[in-house]
Amino acid sequence: MKEGNVVKKFIALVLLSVMIILSLSACSSIKRGYEDAWNEAKKQSENEKTSEQETTEQNAPEQSSEEPSVEPSVEPSKSSNPYEITYTNAKTWENSIGTTWVQVIVEITNTGNKNLYLSSGSYDLEDESGALVASQKLVSEYPDVLAPGEKGYMYEETTLDDAVDGVLTVIPHVDVKTAKVDLIRFPVTDVSFKDDDIWGMKMIGRVENDSKETQNMVYVVANLYNANGECIGVLSTIITDDIAAGDKIGFEASALSMPDDVTSDAIADYTIYAYPLQYQFG
Repeated sequence: MKEGNVVKKFIALVLLSVMIILSLSACSSIKRGYEDAWNEAKKQSENEKTSEQETTEQNAPEQSSEEPSVEPSVEPSKSSNPYEITYTNAKTWENSIGTTWVQVIVEITNTGNKNLYLSSGSYDLEDESGALVASQKLVSEYPDVLAPGEKGYMYEETTLDDAVDGVLTVIPHVDVKTAKVDLIRFPVTDVSFKDDDIWGMKMIGRVENDSKETQNMVYVVANLYNANGECIGVLSTIITDDIAAGDKIGFEASALSMPDDVTSDAIADYTIYAYPLQYQFG
């Protein structure tokens, strides 16, 4: 009886062991199945990501292996005026009847590389305290077209209401533009200067029309310089007669009034321009 029980117990233990082994084996298989499924899904996901990355890289624009060049920022150059005011002077005196006169000179130098057109300008006069003494408009400038390197002048002789003590300062307002009209100059010959007790200094000479057309309204202007190279006066006239092509005509140029010390002896140098009257609008 006892032996039968022992046998039964032994068989039960064997069966239990087999069941446990089978159970563990099944669990291991299930676990392996889950792991295989997980690994397969993970691998597929990684393959999809790799495929998307490759597609993105293929569609992306080609990148240079060199460092991208950066253009330096350049400040726009500020264009300076093509001219400079290189000299100004205001000189007063009284004539024989006690009238106060002032001679105003403004020197304009063409510092650019293009011809300039000089229109009528204006100026203010200040005394030593900065008070306004006079203001003049529509002041002539000579010559009308200025070549690069040449000097032109806004020039006027006029009377003042009252006598002025001390030095006057000129504040110029010139009107200078790039020339649209041609630079035309006629030859001037047989020039001489004379002093006149009544009319002051004057200049005589001849202008030649070397163009192919008849000319009229021809300006003749002489800028006068002292030994220091400073302008001391301007003599001018307008030839209203017709000048046929190839012809010459005489002229006399003078000033409205001149300071007493501006005489022919004071002239160390001069520049003469003869040119037709030309208008430039805009």
